[in-house]
Amino acid sequence: MRHNWTLQTTAGRGRAHPARGRAAAIVAGLAIVLAGHGGLRGFGPADDGPPRARLSTISAQAGPLGTSVRIEASEPVAYVTARPDPMTILVELRHATAAGVVNRLASARVGHVAAATVEDAVAGDGAKVARVQLLLAGPVAHHVRAERNVIQVDVGGQAATSPPAGAAGPSPEAMRQATRLESIRTASGPKGVEVTLAADGALPAAAPEFMKDKPVRLFFDLAGVAPNVPEVTKVGQGPVTQVRVARRSAKPLVTRVVFDLASRVPFRVQPVGHELKVLFGDGAADAPSAPSPAAAPATAAAAPPRVPAPMQVPASISAPQAGSAPRQYTGHPISLDFQGADLRSVLRTFSEVSALNIVIDPAVQGSVDVALRDVPWDQALDIILRANKLGYVVDGTIVRIAPLSVLADEESQRRKLAEEQALSGDLKVVTRALSYAKAEDLKDLLVRSALSKRGDVQFDPRTNTLILRDLPASLETAVELLEALDRPQLQVEIEARIVQTTRDFSRSIGVQWGITGRVADELGNTTGLAFPNKGTLTGRTGARQGGETGSATAQAVGLGVSTATSALGLTLGSVNGAFNLDVALSALEKSGQGRVLSSPRVSTQNNMPAEMTQGTQIPIQTVANNTVTVTFKDATLTLKVTPQITAANTVIMNIQLENASPDYTRAVGTSQIPPIDTQRAITTVLVRDGETTVIGGIEVSREQAQTDRTPGLSRIPILKWLFKRDAVQDENRELLIFITPRIVKL
Repeated sequence: MRHNWTLQTTAGRGRAHPARGRAAAIVAGLAIVLAGHGGLRGFGPADDGPPRARLSTISAQAGPLGTSVRIEASEPVAYVTARPDPMTILVELRHATAAGVVNRLASARVGHVAAATVEDAVAGDGAKVARVQLLLAGPVAHHVRAERNVIQVDVGGQAATSPPAGAAGPSPEAMRQATRLESIRTASGPKGVEVTLAADGALPAAAPEFMKDKPVRLFFDLAGVAPNVPEVTKVGQGPVTQVRVARRSAKPLVTRVVFDLASRVPFRVQPVGHELKVLFGDGAADAPSAPSPAAAPATAAAAPPRVPAPMQVPASISAPQAGSAPRQYTGHPISLDFQGADLRSVLRTFSEVSALNIVIDPAVQGSVDVALRDVPWDQALDIILRANKLGYVVDGTIVRIAPLSVLADEESQRRKLAEEQALSGDLKVVTRALSYAKAEDLKDLLVRSALSKRGDVQFDPRTNTLILRDLPASLETAVELLEALDRPQLQVEIEARIVQTTRDFSRSIGVQWGITGRVADELGNTTGLAFPNKGTLTGRTGARQGGETGSATAQAVGLGVSTATSALGLTLGSVNGAFNLDVALSALEKSGQGRVLSSPRVSTQNNMPAEMTQGTQIPIQTVANNTVTVTFKDATLTLKVTPQITAANTVIMNIQLENASPDYTRAVGTSQIPPIDTQRAITTVLVRDGETTVIGGIEVSREQAQTDRTPGLSRIPILKWLFKRDAVQDENRELLIFITPRIVKL
């Protein structure tokens, strides 16, 4: 169950209460208020000694803003308040006595306060307290504040704490507090065991605690409630064995409810109307879906109550690192209001709040100015420490607070002492012959990773042996490291396949024809004109074709196909030879396909480079200053690879693959040096053992269409084919590179 702790200075602003030599200085000038409906709980260690303060006067004054009750003591004193029911306010002054008190409210009503009673009592933790009980005339709100040795309770009116604006007030049914516990019900479900306490009115929110002794028992007290149920209710479900109910005291009336448990488990307490539900089990860790409007649900973890939060955090306080998750605080909410208070006294108060065993370093000095409202106490401690450049270390159940510089210096001295102690002792020599690793390669690694400052290492390359000299502990570490490194490495076989495919197609269709014509007297076909009377018509492309009589016919259109594989000739001529026509049609069509497969393969150890080369070297001759120099250029198929085997049985490969071949059909120069056709791939790939992947590919496609024709005449319909030549060429080349690694297990 969450408690709202409020710490306020009673020494007044601007003045620090003087330190005292006795234990009361821890809480001198402070008041601790526990607000809520959970009954009284101790917050500090029990004290069996005599009371430290005396309750002197209780008085009240009514005004337009409400009724103010003044409780005066002989000195500032810690106190606890509770509201067990709407008509009662309890104030306990810790380590104080009520002997000789002047109670001016014993019988006379003042404003909202009907009466006040005073008695000496003992708190739940065994501390002596002076208990003041204020009986109210009506269910009005109240507010408690303190100044020096005076505790003032403001009841009713604007001076008292009121609900927020717009908030709906409690219903009459909810305001009627329970006076009798009437029944106990149990139920078991998938989320745990639920015990329900039913009463004749609203039960106050309980403050559960685990008892320190065994067996495991959880208990809480119900103030102002009388038991009307059996003393023992058997449960026997889950972790709950039974529920016991009995009066703890008659004046004031308090009923204690005890749960006998088989083991310590999470639990949650939730008031719902006239019932108080207690859930045990895993479901208790879930946040309640619909809290009761009368009181918030109480939640407790399975751990013992009041475990100091700093015990769970690192042993030094510093500002959160950039990018780190925000620190989680789990302490009870408190409020602090100090001005000019002594830092050491403020830190000691956290021992009372948290039950910490605190030791403050003598170097801690200074004052505190802080105003905090409802923050977790461990966050408040963290803020105060960081504001004053303080840190803390945890030793068992003791928390030591000191300046950060002191803690840092101590840590540095501890490290130096540990290093000096680690370097003390006699040196020993160990030799280790390596089987797989090279001694020279491991020398620097051992010096940096295993040997101490006093150690050294030598190696014998002839026997591949390491000679180590160091302290026994460092030698043991070095030997373990050598056993992990001197192991056989797996081998990898890498196979590459280079596939080259070619596809060629070409087609050409052309025509050649020649013509001769004569107009001459001997042929009797003159023109009858003086000019021109005779003449000759011939083709002039330069070539001649054979005629019918074997005479040469001059070629007029020479669009034939060179190296044609098919041809057709036609020769026509007149009787007298005056006109001859010779036509030749030629055609060529060819196609081809090619495939070249290269498959280099190489094996190597893990993380070791390997190379495989096959091909020719082309001599290149150069002349300079009458000196002939011959160099060689590689035209080879080369595979270079470095494999790395991973823990997932995959292989990472750095690959360099080159396929170069000379093309002598295009040789140049007097030395007929051929150009080199090259395909190259440089890459890094991850491949599973035995699987094949494509690391690269090139596809080249070339299409060409060509038409040779005679201008003008080639566009004459039907006859245009006599005046043109058509050629089509299609070429396709494709290159694919495959790689396959195989892990060879020895």
